Amino acid sequence: MIRRTIFIFITLIVFLAGCSNEPEKNTSKVQNPLDSYQSNEPEKNTSQIQTPSDSIRTNPQTPLTDEQILMKPPGRFAGSNFDEQKVQEALDQLPSDLTADQYEEELLLLLAEDYRPYVSTFINFESEVTVNNPRPNEKVTLPSSRKLHISILLDASGSMRATINGKSKMDSAKEAIQSFGDKLPKNAEVSLRVYGHKGTSSQKDKKASCNSTEEIFHGQGEQTNQIKTVLQAIEPAGWTPIANALKSVKQDINPETTDSIVYVVSDGIETCGGNPVQIAKELNQSKVKTIVNIIGFDVDKEGQKLLRQVAASGGGEFTFVDNDEALKNYLDKTYDKLRGEWTIWKEKGAGEANIKKEQKQGTINRTKETMQGLANKEHDNLLAALKYLETKKENAFPQSELFKKITERKNFAWSYARDTGKRLYDEVTKSGNQVYDDITDEGNKNIDDLTNKKNN
Repeated sequence: MIRRTIFIFITLIVFLAGCSNEPEKNTSKVQNPLDSYQSNEPEKNTSQIQTPSDSIRTNPQTPLTDEQILMKPPGRFAGSNFDEQKVQEALDQLPSDLTADQYEEELLLLLAEDYRPYVSTFINFESEVTVNNPRPNEKVTLPSSRKLHISILLDASGSMRATINGKSKMDSAKEAIQSFGDKLPKNAEVSLRVYGHKGTSSQKDKKASCNSTEEIFHGQGEQTNQIKTVLQAIEPAGWTPIANALKSVKQDINPETTDSIVYVVSDGIETCGGNPVQIAKELNQSKVKTIVNIIGFDVDKEGQKLLRQVAASGGGEFTFVDNDEALKNYLDKTYDKLRGEWTIWKEKGAGEANIKKEQKQGTINRTKETMQGLANKEHDNLLAALKYLETKKENAFPQSELFKKITERKNFAWSYARDTGKRLYDEVTKSGNQVYDDITDEGNKNIDDLTNKKNN
């Protein structure tokens, strides 16, 4: 009995000793490269630029836009960093049991091209075409808001009572001015000022007459039918204060005016002691540059000489007319000049619209083609990597599925560039054509308006 008890006791000790000899677990096990794939979360390169797509690494359910996918940082061997030997060395480090998605991710971390500058160009591209011809408000405007001011100064001195072919100079001038006003552009700002229309030609009335200058009409070209009414009350009266009338023109011109032209209709020289040559020069050199033209209506040779000096100092021209028909013909010629200015404006604006449209289209095409070139290059490099993996791993990796993903990657980047480029190109074309048409239509409308008025 004692021997049996001892035997059981010894057996129990041996059993317990055997249980305590189990090997200890190694808690300092080396990390297997495959472990990083178990969570489907690729390792982040903290030295790379942070992009919107980084959020997907922590939230796989977050859907990415096309732009976010293409805005991911490039691979280590993208672009000029490409080194075939180093790429192959990196491929050699890859585990053999990766999924197709994991292989694709690894290959893109090595070989994805940098699409970011081109995607950014597309995202921030301004497809609207604008034509900034010089305008006071610095905005794109059509000819209808051009600030053109035309001043007409009519000599109402006593000498305008004289007749030519049975008609007074004053009546001839009134008719010519009315006809001229009817033909002015509708959007032109027009002022009509008379001078010497008060007092008489006598010495006692000289002061009052020389101080007499009055703007009797101020409006738009479409309102010039009112000129005939205001002219009816004007009769030849006193002296000839040309300088005083020119000086008063400054207050008639809107400060926002871009073009200012003065037409002085006079049958004589300054008789009030003023200096019209100096005043005309000041107008021509003022902030709103004003051209002073003198129409000498039946003026003698001495008067012509002096009036030519006034026109020359005002940057304009002197024209001598000796009858009412010549006066009308001269004023008609001004339409050709005004019409020419509209033509120049139209051609300049339309040309600029085309140039800007083509420049924007060029930027879009270059961006699209560069992106597509990168997609082709990336595809070639990815296929080369796939071929290398085939030689190393033979059938031990998802070859066909990975090939499909590589092809889809290329088609995605290539198509994004094509479709986005086409959309922006079409927007630019539409905007540019619209600006071109608006300028051309408005310019033609004003040119036709002048032509019709001249012919009527």
